[in-house]
Amino acid sequence: MLRIAFIASGRGPAGMAMDPPSPPGRATNAPAPPNDNRQRLAAAFAAAGWSVSLCGWETLRLTTDGVTAQELSGASLPLAAFDLIWLVGLGPRQGFLDRVQMLRTLPQEHFVNSPDALALLHGKLALLEFAPETHVGPNAADLLRIVASGGRWVAKPLAGSFGRDVYLLCGDGAETRAVLERLTAAGECCLLQRYAPQAETSEKRVLVAGGAIVGAYAKAGGNLAAGGTARRAMLDERERALALRVAKRLSDQGARFAGIDLAWPSVFEANIANPGGLSTLERLTGNNLAPDVVSALTAWRDGAELT
Repeated sequence: MLRIAFIASGRGPAGMAMDPPSPPGRATNAPAPPNDNRQRLAAAFAAAGWSVSLCGWETLRLTTDGVTAQELSGASLPLAAFDLIWLVGLGPRQGFLDRVQMLRTLPQEHFVNSPDALALLHGKLALLEFAPETHVGPNAADLLRIVASGGRWVAKPLAGSFGRDVYLLCGDGAETRAVLERLTAAGECCLLQRYAPQAETSEKRVLVAGGAIVGAYAKAGGNLAAGGTARRAMLDERERALALRVAKRLSDQGARFAGIDLAWPSVFEANIANPGGLSTLERLTGNNLAPDVVSALTAWRDGAELT
């Protein structure tokens, strides 16, 4: 029997329980459903005949048995014995790089998303060749001069998530200055990206697994966690080609499950730590696509073993 270990935050039953996904609905103006990847995907792998273990980020250790993690029963499991390892999220911020170093001692082909991919690709600069004009820096005055040069610009924290602290800026007025000073406080870097007007009408979240497209939906009003809305949508040929190109690029660099945010011809970012979308797609379509993710990753794993 094939074995998969999910490494996620939360050590107790409330944090790691493998509850079934919530019943589907079709309302498109409802609040964004919670990201239930941990439970949904674990259940899908179990249904496909895999042995599933749920472990906590906080329990990772390097011992004479190699890298181990503790599952709900309290048993310490050697991770090298698993066919696949799924790192869900980034774990606690403190000690992240220490855990990455431990995980790098394991065969990297066993990870759905490798430790290196989590450290280097989960962010807003991993796909710059597909992005609108982008500037990053910790100096508000430098960034202000860029905004004042003309056009509209999107400003946000380089390490931000969930659509928090995202601003549309124009001109060098007091409000623009205040936003940039706030985003660069304490030496933090701010990302400044030229506004892409097509995002207002054509931005989509595309879920990819093993280099294949699993599903997509349209987004309006920004991140769903920040009040944006989702609706059913199909990818046209150009969008599909762009998504597949990015999916291959990510897979080749160790990220085999990702949520790609794009509005052709631009790609804004790829979320690989724990991309939302499966619960949203079920709400919009009535279909649970987690089994499709399992099938795509199984095909990727089988192909990787043959090469």
